[in-house]
Amino acid sequence: MRVTSGLGGWRPYLGLVPLMLGSNIVNITSAWEDRNWPTWLPVLTEFSSAIVILCLCWLPALALAKAPLTRPWGRVALIHAVTAVGFSALHTLGMALVRNSTSALLDLNYHFHVTAPVLIYEGRKDMMTYLVICGVFLLFGHGRPAAKPIPAAMPPDAAPPPTAPVLFDIRDGARLLRVAVAEIMAVRSAGNYVEFLLADGRRPLMRATLTQVADELSPHGMLRTHRSWLVNGAHVRGLEPEGSGDYALTLADGSTAPLSRRFPDALEMLRRA
Repeated sequence: MRVTSGLGGWRPYLGLVPLMLGSNIVNITSAWEDRNWPTWLPVLTEFSSAIVILCLCWLPALALAKAPLTRPWGRVALIHAVTAVGFSALHTLGMALVRNSTSALLDLNYHFHVTAPVLIYEGRKDMMTYLVICGVFLLFGHGRPAAKPIPAAMPPDAAPPPTAPVLFDIRDGARLLRVAVAEIMAVRSAGNYVEFLLADGRRPLMRATLTQVADELSPHGMLRTHRSWLVNGAHVRGLEPEGSGDYALTLADGSTAPLSRRFPDALEMLRRA
């Protein structure tokens, strides 16, 4: 249901009208049967109460907007308790105004006195009325925690959304090169530095050990093929034996990299690829 200005929209109010009307009819007919009252008295008392309640329905609606039924429960209980007390006080004062004004206008022998006992008596009934009104608003979806949206299912033939490339920062002297891991063909040790062989032909150097670089790049497909080399399996185009269990790897740009027999896991992964 669409909510307007936090007051629940118009549908809950329309739902309260027949509820109040039915309750008034039952109470009026019961009073006519059970009590020796003037015919007009239960009509005045019941409908004056109903009119004021309908005018104050925005208070429970506003409380539900400010404190929907979700955690923290202490805050919810405090807001609704304060609102319910205010609702009851305004209801009693409103009834007094409507009843006494109507009595004066029609010259009826009736006066509604607002006293402390009357406020307490009406307050007990108004607590239940407040809860009923909140229940009606909840039935129309107002005051409930917002449901988490269900992600739309992807059609079977739809392509998955593109994923962002994994980037790696190469600190080449004072420069910082941010390159995609997919563009790194290989990394080789060069003394106190490592040299990156990039797909675009660049060969930047970075002061680091090959082990340090391997720790960062191995989760992204870089294989340790030699104590001095890391190779990106996606850029390997050939695998040629050199005897004694060693191999020469041909990379995408035609350069070669060693594959030592001391790294059998890399050989197995390349063969499977």
